[in-house]
Amino acid sequence: MMALFRDRLKSRGARGIIGLQRTFKIMDDDSSRSLSLYEFTKACRDYKIGIADEHMHTLFKAFDRNNDGVINFDEFLRSIRDELPKARMELIKQAFQKLDRD
Repeated sequence: MMALFRDRLKSRGARGIIGLQRTFKIMDDDSSRSLSLYEFTKACRDYKIGIADEHMHTLFKAFDRNNDGVINFDEFLRSIRDELPKARMELIKQAFQKLDRD
C-alpha cells in the first residue's frame, strides 16, 4: 500500500521535499500542521490513490509513527521517502564522521 501511495503522489508531481510539503499543506484542511484520519482519507480519495476505505486505517497507522492519532509532516516525509541507496548512506556516514568532533 505504501508503494502505491508513493507512486501516486509522484505521478501527481509531489517530488522532493518542497513538493511533498506542498502536498501535505493541501491535505491539511484545518491548517493544524497535522493530518487526522478524516483528512488523510479525504486526501487519498482526492489524489485517487486507489486504496480501499477498509485499508485506510491500516495505512494511516503506518504513517502515524508515534501513535498520537495524527500524522505530522515529519512522519509523512519519513513514510513517503524511499530508502537511501547504500552508497549515498555511506557517503553521509563519512561526512558525519569528519564533522563530528566527539
